[in-house]
Amino acid sequence: MPHLQLYGRRRALRRRRADGRARSLRRGTRRVTSREYVRRYFSDSARQWLARAYDDVEETAAYPVGAQRTRLALEGVVDRLGTAQGHLVDLGCGGGNLALHAVDLGFRATGVDLAEGMIAEAEARRAALVPDARDRVSFRVADVLETGLRTGSADAVTAIGLVEYLAADEPFLAETARLLRGGGVLVVSCRNRLFNATSGNDYTREEIETGSATGLLEELATLRPDRAVVPLLGEVVARLREALPGLERALAKDAASEGARVARSSPVFGQRRRQHSPAGFAAAAAAAGFRHPRFFGVHPHVLSPALEAVAPRFYNRFAAALEPLESAPVSLAWSSAFLAVFTR
Repeated sequence: MPHLQLYGRRRALRRRRADGRARSLRRGTRRVTSREYVRRYFSDSARQWLARAYDDVEETAAYPVGAQRTRLALEGVVDRLGTAQGHLVDLGCGGGNLALHAVDLGFRATGVDLAEGMIAEAEARRAALVPDARDRVSFRVADVLETGLRTGSADAVTAIGLVEYLAADEPFLAETARLLRGGGVLVVSCRNRLFNATSGNDYTREEIETGSATGLLEELATLRPDRAVVPLLGEVVARLREALPGLERALAKDAASEGARVARSSPVFGQRRRQHSPAGFAAAAAAAGFRHPRFFGVHPHVLSPALEAVAPRFYNRFAAALEPLESAPVSLAWSSAFLAVFTR
């Protein structure tokens, strides 16, 4: 399987680069911890990282995953609570995008992040709000596993793009369970291990070699579509029809640049990020007292991921047109991340 051999060589090269970056974090005889590395990375690259995460797909080659996750998270909270009122705590809040959108809807919001640079960006955005909105949102630099917030003070907790940087799920789930009142809502996004079984990415060989691929395929086999997906396919057709002019422009730009990937606007993260399967995370959440899970596919890759390196603008505009399928369980087969909604 030559393509897997190529992925293996790429993975080995990336690991050597990551090892080099990790060695560069030594300070005298003290080695920087994983937690400290994450804090420094997001503090130092806050502005560049936020620009990349929330840029409009019309203007960039990257997929607007930040906007999709924010929208799905807030829709999930409002759907479960039945209202856009109450106190929402956003763990790993970054530049405050989700918390500020929550305030626009009517929530009071508290954003917590370990990275001082991210909180500085969030505070700058808060300062630009009208007084009423500014009074309903606050940000703090704190450990997301020990927030210092009052027990039972949250109606909803969101954690978007956070758990992949944590060492384990249990302390995180314990803190979210402590923060939430009974009947409160937890929304979490995770990197999707099921995608490894279908994508042929760097992790595919590893899943095969460790014997994990069979379990992932068994979980995938449960994601059978039913007739409810048909109206969603109709929405995809409408989105594609509307997107055609933009797809043509995107392809022309990709061709003009000979398919070269646009340079990254933020440094490469030099540590391995954790992944979860939906069933695996649901089991961990259930053990912490969370129930009624619902999953959404995030960042679709219906076309081969290898095409993104050749035509990134076209690839990601095409993917954005497929978002109507995000609520269908089968979307978990082709999405590189998922969002999970639970009730405490």
